[in-house]
Amino acid sequence: MFRHLINFLILLSCLMAEDIIIIHTTEGDSLTFPLSQIETLTFSTISDTTYMTDGSSLNVPLSQIERISFSTVTDTTPPEGAIEIFPGDDINLIVDNNPEGTAFIIKAGIHRMHEIFPKDGNTFLGEIGAILNGSRELTEFQQEGGLYYASNQTQGDWYGGSDICQEGWERCNHPEDLYFDDVPLRHVTTLDDVAPGKWFFDYDADRIYFADDPIGHTVETSVTYFAFPGGYGDNVTIQNLVIEKFASPVMMGAVGSTGGTGWLVEGNEVRLNHGVGVFVRSESIVRNNYIHHNGQMGVGTGTEEEFRVTNVLFEANEISYNNYAHVSCGFECGGSKFALTDGLEVIGNYVHHNFGPGLWTDIDNTDVLYDGNWIWWNDEMGISHEISHNVIIRNNDVRYNGVNSDIWLWGSQILIHVSDGAEVYNNTIYVHADGGNGIGIMNYNRPSETFGDFYGMNNYIHHNEITHLGLWGINGIVDDGEIGTEYYYDGDNDGTADWGCRADEANNLFDYNAYHHNGIAEKFEFCETWYLTWEQFTAEGQEPNGTMDSNVIIPDDTPPQVCPICPGI
Repeated sequence: MFRHLINFLILLSCLMAEDIIIIHTTEGDSLTFPLSQIETLTFSTISDTTYMTDGSSLNVPLSQIERISFSTVTDTTPPEGAIEIFPGDDINLIVDNNPEGTAFIIKAGIHRMHEIFPKDGNTFLGEIGAILNGSRELTEFQQEGGLYYASNQTQGDWYGGSDICQEGWERCNHPEDLYFDDVPLRHVTTLDDVAPGKWFFDYDADRIYFADDPIGHTVETSVTYFAFPGGYGDNVTIQNLVIEKFASPVMMGAVGSTGGTGWLVEGNEVRLNHGVGVFVRSESIVRNNYIHHNGQMGVGTGTEEEFRVTNVLFEANEISYNNYAHVSCGFECGGSKFALTDGLEVIGNYVHHNFGPGLWTDIDNTDVLYDGNWIWWNDEMGISHEISHNVIIRNNDVRYNGVNSDIWLWGSQILIHVSDGAEVYNNTIYVHADGGNGIGIMNYNRPSETFGDFYGMNNYIHHNEITHLGLWGINGIVDDGEIGTEYYYDGDNDGTADWGCRADEANNLFDYNAYHHNGIAEKFEFCETWYLTWEQFTAEGQEPNGTMDSNVIIPDDTPPQVCPICPGI
């Protein structure tokens, strides 16, 4: 009996490192599962039983199992008849040679430089350890003038406008990246600028130059634009893959390019792609993904001006550290951007440390829901709803955003940015001691011939808890309507714009909110008047039922884990 247990444990330890798809099935009174997924297996009894294995899975009588803990768990079972694709296979050829609705299992290992054009109803399911990698590994180098270079690099025939990059990062618009051990280097504009951590693509000479010694390092350069371009197949499922190092141009997703319809993108790690990580269109779901360290943004959705995107759900994703390429946030950058949507829902995501806004609806979005998200430590606004309509923002934990971007009401944890019909309630807000603002409404000239003029009006901010951990930060309403336009109104005849505060049509109200301050009680702005006290703000008709005190409680900053593969860091 003891001999059988020892032999089983030896077999188990040898096979646990193997990466396979998780399939747990029962056959009557027994359980079959992959050995690679077992962390511990405790037997209720030990008998002289032979446990049958086919080399990768084990069949055990249910009566003998007391407890199993799995090292990795998913709910994914490969569809019947799924076709296996191994590293080195021509993925697109296999997809082309099979009908719509076919399911494919992407086997463990690195699949390099494949751009997969899905058909309607295709499913792409990754084994644990399956990686779609859009880069070429560089292994041959020469030296010149104290620099290293790789020759015969003929990629790079497309790039975006030149005015979309932050100062010092003028090649953010080129989708090619160079990675040293999975870290993207900074792309500079001239050979003279090359230094440690920086590289230059001489497109005319087909050479990549860099200063760091490549010996002992993995050096890769992104070549393939997209893992899964949109527009080729609807109702596509993409699950359980690592998708990395694609040369997706700015505004386009490594997954989706300009967006697919009816896509399910679930359980993937999407990282180190130059443009957007995931971009989808109508009737799509993006759920349980870890989307991080992409060059411009984590996720997005949108369409051309004459169309609409409907019913997109982003749920339980961790979206972090995006915009390493330093695309200008005046263009679009950060965790996300959503445009021209109806019925967008953003629920239960952890959005943090993005170089730009966290969650951002911009341009004629309507009937939007932001619910139960954690939005922490983003460089600009936590949630920004810009030139759009009806939005519900509720039950979110929004903290430490916009620390260095808090002039006027920029850098607000929640900003209603020249938009109407917002209801903002039951949110927990923390303004960092070093900067940032609380909740703001903004109005100024944003006319549009296409969508109609936008105004900051009919917004209700209520039953939120706002804590200022330091001396900084304000809440309230600002206005900068231009004299001589319909946006300008001077309700108290002091020579400054106050349409958003005093015009009857504006109808913006803060009420039932609870504020906590730490030393300075002047936490409010009402158009032309800055740093109002509680008494001054309430005298303007705001917060008739709100409260303010100096009871500041330092929050627990333990990050949430919102999905099984999300690290919560």
